[in-house]
Amino acid sequence: MESTPAITTSTAPIGSTTMDITALQTVFPTTTDSTDMDTSLTTLDSTEANGSITIDTTKTTLGSTVTSGSASMDTTTTAPDSEATIWAPYVVPCGNTTHMSAPNGSCVPKIEVQAITVDTLRRNDTNSSVIAENLSLYISSITNSNTTSNSSNTLTVNEIDTLISRINDTNITINTADSILVAQQPNQGDNIIVLGASFTRGVGGEVVNTANKENVTNSHLSTAAIISNQSLTGVISLNMLIIDKPTTYENIDNSTNKTLASSVIVMSIRRDSSASVPMNISLYFQVLNEYKPNLSADYFCSFYDTTNFTWNEFGCTKPQYSPTFDRYECNCNHTTSFALIWLPKVPLTRYLNAQDIASLVFQSISICCFLAIIIHAIVIRIRDSKMSLRTYDLPPLISCGTTMILFVFYIALAMTVYTKETYGDENQCFLSSSVLMFFVYFFLIFMLCTKTSVAYFDYLRFVYLFPPPPYQQLLTMLVVSFFVSITWVAFAAGFNSSSSFHITQLYPYKLCWFTRPAIYYFLTIPVGLFLIINIFIFIRVAQRMVSHARNATVHHGSFERRKQCVILLLFSCATQGIGWLFGPFLTIATPEAANVLGWFFIIFNGLEGLWVIILYAIIRLERIGEQIRILPAEEIRKSRTSKLTTSKDKKSFEEENEKEDRRITRDTEVRYQNRRKQTSRSFDDFRDIVMMDPDVDDHSETSFC
Repeated sequence: MESTPAITTSTAPIGSTTMDITALQTVFPTTTDSTDMDTSLTTLDSTEANGSITIDTTKTTLGSTVTSGSASMDTTTTAPDSEATIWAPYVVPCGNTTHMSAPNGSCVPKIEVQAITVDTLRRNDTNSSVIAENLSLYISSITNSNTTSNSSNTLTVNEIDTLISRINDTNITINTADSILVAQQPNQGDNIIVLGASFTRGVGGEVVNTANKENVTNSHLSTAAIISNQSLTGVISLNMLIIDKPTTYENIDNSTNKTLASSVIVMSIRRDSSASVPMNISLYFQVLNEYKPNLSADYFCSFYDTTNFTWNEFGCTKPQYSPTFDRYECNCNHTTSFALIWLPKVPLTRYLNAQDIASLVFQSISICCFLAIIIHAIVIRIRDSKMSLRTYDLPPLISCGTTMILFVFYIALAMTVYTKETYGDENQCFLSSSVLMFFVYFFLIFMLCTKTSVAYFDYLRFVYLFPPPPYQQLLTMLVVSFFVSITWVAFAAGFNSSSSFHITQLYPYKLCWFTRPAIYYFLTIPVGLFLIINIFIFIRVAQRMVSHARNATVHHGSFERRKQCVILLLFSCATQGIGWLFGPFLTIATPEAANVLGWFFIIFNGLEGLWVIILYAIIRLERIGEQIRILPAEEIRKSRTSKLTTSKDKKSFEEENEKEDRRITRDTEVRYQNRRKQTSRSFDDFRDIVMMDPDVDDHSETSFC
């Protein structure tokens, strides 16, 4: 074997005045001669290790010339039935952090391309083609480069802006894997108008015109800038550069914490002598993976202010996030260097105003009042079972109890939202707040249904007297109320499962509640419906009470307590209904009116604790009065029973008492029906007759609430 590797390198001094794009072809030549192989039987075993290649052949004639970069090797070997080891220089792959492909296909160091292009651009900044070609090469040379740069071989942001504005050619499009540079006349003929450019990472760039605009904007592009047709009036040249990974722009703002998040768009236009028109530029940015923040961030469409050396949002709208294409979209009214910038989110300040505090305090007091009466009722039952609450005392307390449960979940919802750190642009309820919100909504509807059911039960007792309604009917109405509430909440939750309906939203540090449009359907309508029903019942019961007050000849303490109990129940339902009905108006009223309505809402909800205490006091007084009436009768009955010596006499006495009770009841009903016709419904019900007729057994238990 006879071979002598020859390595040749041709270089030119960096900074030479004659260097331009063609210099790259001269400095880094590459030739590849033909390779002829005549092989009858060839076995090739090649391994790349330390630049050596081992070839095992039986009969081989090899003639080749290899040149790569600055190294060349000419080797001819004829070794039939022999082994040959040939040394070859290491070939540097292109497209890494140190080397790149030149326009002629050669592989050259990035640092040399960067130096040559910067020198060319600074010396020859009037030729549009030279500017475009060198600027595109410069962008590729600094992308993903690990070489050290300095001011002598690095273009500033202001220089790049100036170079783009100096391109006066209208037929340039240079598209690479790192950038796209466009200099086009807007009007291309055939109703085609150039509007801008777009870039997609891994694919490249594309000129955007009226023909492909919809397709481009509806794709998953990385960056794009599109000018409206009206803004192109009088424009003779549209120059645009999109840099996929803008290394130069990463640390150019040292006075603020604003950080680059996207590709950069450099834009410039040239107009004719006609008057300029307002600009409307639509910008599209995807957050690049290498710039994506690992914390909550606010995004801004910004331009680089070369005077103050900061990113500035003047003239640009707040970017709107498009989840479909995973990008931010905004509009600006001027041309310069644009990018998407992010800042760390600053949590909103936790703040409870006087109304928030008053609402929580009043509801907490109401809950404590209800717990106090429950504890008191349990203690009384343990001490004296005769004074304990009866089944027919429970309906008014049940209606108040549902309100207390509503208050518990309302407070839990308010405190959950208050303790969650929230940022300014957050308007979507988090999971726990959404769950608590629907619990609050369920108990709100159930509370209204329960109060309406109790009110209707009183309506049947006080307006339609005979037969008196059984308590099983009230229980049935409460069960129906439960299922009505579940159904209503299920509809709301179903609509909320689709984000397109926008049913709920987060009010930072306040509540998770319905949005303004939805609140009328899910709150105003049901509250208004229940309020109308209760107003009707209130009017009918009030008419009966007024009629009784005018025509009754005997007044009894129990009847007065009954009136108070019913009136309080109706007031409780009315205040709750009106209080929650004010909720929707708080969002549409003026600040002054909303402040007044807000206090009505708080006070009406806070009155529930007062109603609970008064209702319990009335029921407890009724139990005391009942015991006062029952005890003397029991003493007399025990005395009369004790005088009977034989069991036969006792049995006869009990039978006579039962017959007497039935006779009195029957006669009383007949007398009541006659009196009702004569006095035009002057009494309320059978219980009034019981109270006024001394013959009626005082041991009869009646419900007054």
